[in-house]
Amino acid sequence: MQSLTRILGSWGPLAQRPSGGELLHSSLGAALGLALSGLLVWLGAADKLLFLFAPLGASAVLVFAVPNSPLAQPWPAIMGNTLSALWALLLLAALPHLPSPWPEALAVGGAIAVMLLCRALHPPGGAMALLVVLAAAKLVPLGWHLIATVFLLTLALVLAGVFYHRATRRTYPLRRTPPAQARQPTAGRLALSNDDLAALLTRFDQSYNLSPDDLGELLAAAEEQAIQRRFAAVTCGEVMSAQLLTVAPTDSLETVADLFHRHLVKSLPVVGPQGELLGLLLRSDLFDWLWEGHRRSRWRQLLRPRTPAATVRKLMRAPEICVQEATPLGELLGTLARHTVAFIPVLRGNQLAGLITRTDVIRALLKLR
Repeated sequence: MQSLTRILGSWGPLAQRPSGGELLHSSLGAALGLALSGLLVWLGAADKLLFLFAPLGASAVLVFAVPNSPLAQPWPAIMGNTLSALWALLLLAALPHLPSPWPEALAVGGAIAVMLLCRALHPPGGAMALLVVLAAAKLVPLGWHLIATVFLLTLALVLAGVFYHRATRRTYPLRRTPPAQARQPTAGRLALSNDDLAALLTRFDQSYNLSPDDLGELLAAAEEQAIQRRFAAVTCGEVMSAQLLTVAPTDSLETVADLFHRHLVKSLPVVGPQGELLGLLLRSDLFDWLWEGHRRSRWRQLLRPRTPAATVRKLMRAPEICVQEATPLGELLGTLARHTVAFIPVLRGNQLAGLITRTDVIRALLKLR
């Protein structure tokens, strides 16, 4: 009984239920794409230049419902249909008296081989080859006119897909990763190059279902989701360093320079009288300021009227990132991966409660292993 249930389950639907927006986006796009193709047929009706063909509907499903699939890209769509029609015509011309079912079988099998060789695998191309054989009496006499029709209408459908997806802020066609970037980790988040991802797709026979960029995005998203779930129970307040070295906005820069000299830190938090975080002072900003001051000639420094000592307020800058004590550590890991900050201030309300450095995060990761 369990084996029967398993067999029946394997024949059931595997795809997730689409959202309302995805359902409307795909169906409306396919309808508009075929409407454009139908309009071109209507414009050429007087001279019977163009005519709709059934596999175009299957191409519309790929172009508008699964635009990220390598099978739906412009080259496979246009050339897959066109080459399949051309193959079927050549087959019927070479073997006009071949008995059924051999013409049908050779047309579809040969079309698949041609599309694979030309890197243009497009499932509707098999239907296109079969259609030419089944309707040979009407289609074969058209010759090159049939090839032009298939090419032009598929091109029109693909162009409709390009404009439609761009108008709805979808990516189509897929953009190739430049060779210079192909050797870099995908999206800066994975220690895998595009060549590694392509090898994985080939290993699991998924080269025609996903592109390396798609697989990289999925792996990176899955990795982030797993990290967030694993460290959801650990808060930033549990990981932060509570022993703080801070400065006030009224402290003189000369005093802070001595503080930087005594402590090997790259930046210091600036806090107000109530412990509220006001900003950050970077060691690099302070040293640049000091260097500009020493570059003046000795005579200009002596002749310069005495001015009040510069304070931290002059050079402090707003912090790039802040988190609250209750923020889960998992939410912070992705932020640290994308930014090069020395530390992240942890707040209790608007007051500075502690700091999180990369060392603190590594220590927490090792404890949770």
